[in-house]
Amino acid sequence: MQNDFMTNTVDGNLGLVGRRRFMGWISAAACGAMFSVREAKAGLFYSTRPVEGIPQSWVDAKGLDVLRYANYIKGLKLKNMSPHTVLYPHFKTRGRVRNSIPPRYMWRNISATLRVIDALASRMRARPKPLVSVYRSPTYNRAVRGRTQSQHLYNRAVDVQFYGVSAYTVSSVARKMRAEGTFKGGVGRYSSFTHVDTRGTNADW
Repeated sequence: MQNDFMTNTVDGNLGLVGRRRFMGWISAAACGAMFSVREAKAGLFYSTRPVEGIPQSWVDAKGLDVLRYANYIKGLKLKNMSPHTVLYPHFKTRGRVRNSIPPRYMWRNISATLRVIDALASRMRARPKPLVSVYRSPTYNRAVRGRTQSQHLYNRAVDVQFYGVSAYTVSSVARKMRAEGTFKGGVGRYSSFTHVDTRGTNADW
């Protein structure tokens, strides 16, 4: 009887362990599936094909997400900006602090603002220079003394200059476009560049 008791106890424990393992595998598979969907939406499966104008040194420095993000930008089919123009400020440094490309879940945040800049360029018939600032990592934002709630932290803002057009003119045209209903967001005029964001509410400075 003692042997039967021990056998039943061991079998019962093995059965319990087996069920726990099975449930663990099911949970892991479900989490993995959810993670995969989330990552797919966030850009994990964007192409890593080379993009014209994106130097290999950028990829070497920050990995294949550089190409994924560049291919995402390319997919927006902007008429007046290349992926290089957009990604350029993500490789800036201030002192010893380096900026970075945005987290994948923020990639789509910039599309509306880039389309505003693209439309702005078409209206003024002027080409944008490599962008001054787009996304800023929190550490880089502090290094450049950006605002603590800056839209750059959320990948919704662009600081832009145009060849042959003053910042005064750019900000005036941007505000006119906003008044026409092209977008809702902030327009900030600085001495050498213009800030545009698509935060959803209007702001001026």
